[in-house]
Amino acid sequence: MPFADISSFFARSSLAERLYARIRYATTPLERVAALVPRDVKSVVELGCSAGVFASVLKARRPELDVVGVDADERKVRAAEKTARGRPGIRFVLDDAFAYVEGHGPFGAVAIVDMLYLMTPGRQDELVRLVAGRLRPGGCLIIKEMTDRPVWKRRWCAFQEWLAVKVVGLTEGSGVHLRPGSDYREVMEGAGLAVETFDLGRGYPHPHFALRGTKG
Repeated sequence: MPFADISSFFARSSLAERLYARIRYATTPLERVAALVPRDVKSVVELGCSAGVFASVLKARRPELDVVGVDADERKVRAAEKTARGRPGIRFVLDDAFAYVEGHGPFGAVAIVDMLYLMTPGRQDELVRLVAGRLRPGGCLIIKEMTDRPVWKRRWCAFQEWLAVKVVGLTEGSGVHLRPGSDYREVMEGAGLAVETFDLGRGYPHPHFALRGTKG
C-alpha cells in the first residue's frame, strides 16, 4: 500500500504534520506491523498513537476495525483527530497509557508502536504487564520497537532519537532506552502470553522488530 492510499486522511493537517506522516511511513514498516493484527480481531487500541499515522494505516488496511488511538500529548492527539474527521470507526483519546488501560478493557488487541523506548525499562515492563493482564482470552499485545542490534543501527537510532528528545524537543520522554527483543519477550511470557517475534529491520536504517503476544 503506497502512502498515497492514506495521504487523503492528512488533507486537513498542517504542512509539518503531512511531512511527518510521510517520513514516518517511509522509515517504519507500519504495513507489516498492521498485518500482525489477527483477522478475527474487531477492535484495536494503539497506545502512544502520536499523530495517528499507524492508526490510519491500520484503518486503511482493515476498514472494518474499530481503532482507538491514545496519547498523553495534547498536540499529537489534536493532530491525529484531524485525520479522523468524516471516518467512522476511528477516534483518538487524550489520556495517559497506564490510566487508559486501567480504566478500560478487556481488550481484543493492543498495539504499542515505537513508544516504549521513551520510558525507563522498569516503566516499560510495568506497562507490558498491565496490558497483558487486561487482555481478554485470545487477545493479543503487539509491540513494535527498535532493538539494540546491529551496533551501527543502534548508534544511529540512539543519536537520532537523542536529537529529537533532548535537543529539538519533538518527542517527550525520559531519554532513549533501546533494549534487546528478548527482554520484551521475557516480560511478555512472564505475564502469561505466548510470544512470536518478527525481525522487521531489513531495508531500513533503524533496527525495527516486533513481538505479538497472545493470551491463552
